Amino acid sequence: MLAAFGAGLASAVLVAGLGVLVAGESLALASLLVEVGFLAGVIAYLGVSGRRVAGALRLGPLPAPAPTYVLALKLGVALLLANFAATALLGPPLRDIEFVTQVEGMAERIALAVSVALAAPLIEESLFRGLLQGVLEDRMRPWFAISAAALPFALLHGPEPALFFFFWSLPVGWVTWRTGSVRPAVLVHAVNNLVGLTGLLLSGTVRPEEIERTAGTIAFSLALLAAAALWSVRLCRRVGLLMGEGSPLRA
Repeated sequence: MLAAFGAGLASAVLVAGLGVLVAGESLALASLLVEVGFLAGVIAYLGVSGRRVAGALRLGPLPAPAPTYVLALKLGVALLLANFAATALLGPPLRDIEFVTQVEGMAERIALAVSVALAAPLIEESLFRGLLQGVLEDRMRPWFAISAAALPFALLHGPEPALFFFFWSLPVGWVTWRTGSVRPAVLVHAVNNLVGLTGLLLSGTVRPEEIERTAGTIAFSLALLAAAALWSVRLCRRVGLLMGEGSPLRA
């Protein structure tokens, strides 16, 4: 696992160097090239070491695709509501706002959309919920594996929102464990990224001092966060039942 991630990092650095020549000052295109380069390095290492890439990254099909995708879509909405509540409580994602507002022109916006809404969900879920969590599941109890894989994923998104994304990751990792595939996780991730990107593009630059947090706003956000968490747990339970587990939350 460490060797695979090392190969991915080396490939990402190489592609980043080439990307400077290709992308120029386009941060969106450079980000897309780095993401693809990292995944390419991991895939190359898995191929050379004789591992089945689809199996190692858990890209395989689902036992019951149609109902599972419906539940995954609902989970994406539930976690999106949790994201809205957390943003209202903690403030806007300044790093993401700065990145998005620097994008200019249609070509860069297309590259940004592909990177954020398609490439990032597929690559991050394949690496963290697929490869990393899969390896950890073979060595520890499922909940510990899910939590351990959620930690680097959360830190990847920055120190300030790390705690939120850690808890955000838990139901996504749980669904991946129950289904044995990252496909539902990719859908959940894509829904959140696409809606978040659309919101950032429409809102433009938002300063922290422009956000008013009244007692009513805080109370509503906390209630929304609790409702989203409860809905997420219920959806996870339904996924477990769909996979044929009688008591999935105690397994």
